[in-house]
Amino acid sequence: MNKSFNTLEKVMDVLSMFDLEHQEMSAQEIAQGVAMPLSTTYRYLQAFLKRGILSRDEATGRFSLGLAVARLGLLACEKISVIGVCHPYLKPLAESSCETAALTVLDGLGLVYVDVVEGPRSVKFSVGRGSALPLYAGSPGKAVLAFKDQAFIDKVIQTTRLAKLGKNTITEPERLRAELAGIRRLGFSESDSEFDLGVASIAAPIFDHRGEVIASLSVAGPTDRVIQSKPKLIDLVLDAARSISTQLGYGKNWKSRSMGTS
Repeated sequence: MNKSFNTLEKVMDVLSMFDLEHQEMSAQEIAQGVAMPLSTTYRYLQAFLKRGILSRDEATGRFSLGLAVARLGLLACEKISVIGVCHPYLKPLAESSCETAALTVLDGLGLVYVDVVEGPRSVKFSVGRGSALPLYAGSPGKAVLAFKDQAFIDKVIQTTRLAKLGKNTITEPERLRAELAGIRRLGFSESDSEFDLGVASIAAPIFDHRGEVIASLSVAGPTDRVIQSKPKLIDLVLDAARSISTQLGYGKNWKSRSMGTS
């Protein structure tokens, strides 16, 4: 275990040497920088090259970060940009709705809460940043899943087996598919006790400049309050999600996509 951890530390040490001032380095420079024998350094570098983590200039023999790292960086930047664009909308949404407003982003076959502003009332829905949420249970997940392609939806159903997570979790594939079709028509999703007992929520999808659904915006609170204020909450969430999608470069097509006509 210690040996594996030491190896992981060496991997991170090598990658951390690359920065704006050191975009290309020789094997000798890397070996000296991480205090590692040159022969061992070459083994690491060969593994990095094989996986696209590093690339090598054949003319100079110098190493630089590869496409695999670039892809990870782009993914991270996209999530950060969504958080930055969305955050100014969360506090006004929480204040106007009097409920908890949250941004969830797609993470593999699930969602992650990345930004949350709690409502002003003493009894409220509370969730921590970094908490995971399924795509098939709860309005934030369904708002994203509804706008993914059929192959992705099938994979979620097959992988999760639609395990029952709450009192009202949808566990039948065909019923879930019908629900997702309705979400595509309406442009928003709703739920009640599908994941958290006694919690209802309204959510809308967020699209990026490529037209891909990447996140959802939601408000959540005690079931009776959310149901009583549902028309107002739907309008608030849709307006905020539309504005965020617009800033991410998908504004002119947001309505047609969210209403399921494209």
